[in-house]
Amino acid sequence: MINKYRIAGLMCIFLAIFLFLSGAVAYYQLVKGPVMARQAAAMRNKKIEIKEWSRGEIYDRNHLPLTESTTSTALYCLPRDIKAISSMASNEEQRIAEAAKILAACLKHTDSIEIKTKLEKANAAGGSIIRIAADLEQQEIEAINDSGLIGVIAAPVLKRYRDDGFCAHLLGYVGKGEDSSGKAGLEKLYNDILEGSDPGQEIVSVQDARGITIQGLMFRMRQEQDSEKSCVVLTIDSRVQELVEKAMNEKVAKGAVVVLDVNSKEVLAMASRPTFNPYADIEQLIENDGRSTLINRALSRYHPGSIFKILVASAALEEKAVGLDDEFFCSGSYKFSEDLSISCWKEEGHGQLTFPEAFAMSCNPSFIEIGLRLNRNRLLDYAEKFHITDETLLGYNGDRDYSYVNIEAVKPALANACLGQQGVMLTPLEIASLVATIADNGQWAPPSLVRYSVNKQGIKTSLDNTDKEQVISEKTAQMVQDLMIKTVNEGTGKTAALKTVQAAGKTATSQEGIINNGDEEREILNTWFAGFFPADQPRWAIVVLVEDGTSGAADAAPVFKQIANGMLDIL
Repeated sequence: MINKYRIAGLMCIFLAIFLFLSGAVAYYQLVKGPVMARQAAAMRNKKIEIKEWSRGEIYDRNHLPLTESTTSTALYCLPRDIKAISSMASNEEQRIAEAAKILAACLKHTDSIEIKTKLEKANAAGGSIIRIAADLEQQEIEAINDSGLIGVIAAPVLKRYRDDGFCAHLLGYVGKGEDSSGKAGLEKLYNDILEGSDPGQEIVSVQDARGITIQGLMFRMRQEQDSEKSCVVLTIDSRVQELVEKAMNEKVAKGAVVVLDVNSKEVLAMASRPTFNPYADIEQLIENDGRSTLINRALSRYHPGSIFKILVASAALEEKAVGLDDEFFCSGSYKFSEDLSISCWKEEGHGQLTFPEAFAMSCNPSFIEIGLRLNRNRLLDYAEKFHITDETLLGYNGDRDYSYVNIEAVKPALANACLGQQGVMLTPLEIASLVATIADNGQWAPPSLVRYSVNKQGIKTSLDNTDKEQVISEKTAQMVQDLMIKTVNEGTGKTAALKTVQAAGKTATSQEGIINNGDEEREILNTWFAGFFPADQPRWAIVVLVEDGTSGAADAAPVFKQIANGMLDIL
């Protein structure tokens, strides 16, 4: 039997323990709790974005990033914590100098003085995490990891651009150093929207109220909640852009390509060669550039050559100045007088041929006669109807070269214009718009590059849809479509024929002048192909310009073929 006095004693002990614990908890809540809360509130985060620049992103039509799409490894440091494990440095200055020397020995392209300056500046500003170097090689990463330094980490950095110049002429670039504002392209045009965006991923260090980094929390990654704030969304399809850039890298040293959606008139791809690395020293590139690398050739003006015959044929058919059954005779040149003639590209001439054959074979004398029948004023009227010199690109208002169609009131001037030479200067984008108008059964609308933008307040601004304008009859447009099909099947555009669907198009070779190479003279030729596909239900228009080529059939049409076949595979 348990002694009742013993039970009472145990109960008194338990009661005393309970009262003691209750008092301790109360004391902690009333006294220590606020102290700990204040200490927790006093903890600070030192952080840095893993993006190169604090800017909003530029996306393609499918919301895939065109900026910050690649990563490299960077060196991040905590200036107040950086030190060697075995350091004997007696003060802060010595500690930083010692660490700078160790880091310089790890890096190939950064010296100790530069590192020391960065660390001292950041330390004086409050000791935030800083990025010392980027694009680290594996050997440098291993050296940093083996350096015995505390307060450093090799971690990812989101690169703003690709080093290969992908989409460089459209995206543009930002300033170097502390000036991260947009200096060219979309970066400049939409700088107010893109600059100073909210962070996405960050490297964070947690410090207590005294500014001492909490061990175990020296470096950690933090992902902010995804948002669509501060961005620009383009009409570009990055898959098509990749196809275009690959084809140009392989086959086009100088030139441009534009891909348009026939129905919406949205730019699916636009590229210019040569391209440039946005990380390059732009000022030095300008000083030493003999190839006009920074110029976007897709928006620069050129003689379109025989591509302009598309407009001439459209106007002549619409005005009934020519019929599909009309015949012509080409002797190799068109003579205005004994002293003045314009030759055909085929020296011996084409002989007797119908109008569709004249188009497919790009016969110059035949089109001079057609242009003279049409007359100068009516040709100028149709140039205006087709908006052929309208340089509008919705969402992108860059510097322009101001294209034109100016024809003097004399027959030789009209003849040259009908061949796309003297008096006619157009951009590849304008020619793509012309082809898309024909492919869309005569309906024109301005091309667009931007779908919408979202500012830092989350306000979305969409571009207004533009109503289409019927510039020629559907019947005339379909006749011109048939002429362009014939060109690919039987004429100068055979090298553009596709493997699974019918393509339609037009070749051109424009004369740009003569250069002397020592004892020899050489004619400079710009070569073109402009077409659409599938021919029975047109969806896409592509224009290819190759500077300093040999012929549209040899240089430009194969580029069209490669891009179009690639699009059929992926779309």
